[in-house]
Amino acid sequence: MTKDKIKEETRLYLQEFLPEALTRALDSYHRFSEREAPQDDAKAFSAHHTACKVAIAHIELLLKLAKWAELPDQDSENNQSLVKALSDAEENLRHYHEEYPDD
Repeated sequence: MTKDKIKEETRLYLQEFLPEALTRALDSYHRFSEREAPQDDAKAFSAHHTACKVAIAHIELLLKLAKWAELPDQDSENNQSLVKALSDAEENLRHYHEEYPDD
């Protein structure tokens, strides 16, 4: 299998995989981050904050994969779901970085 063929198959896989992966990552992040961070336990508070940052890093990585794969593909049948997932993820990241500019 050639390098170009591997890249194209990877692109096709990511095109199918990313919409659901981004949606699940965003939903998971929102559910977790909306929980009350423990205020009376510094270690638990730090762990909660760190977990939120890890979730954001995961979402950023999924967006980088989409960019690497030059997605969305304008000719794709899944274009709408991917465009929406990418847009939602980018909007959420913008909001996060506005709220926590030092992270």
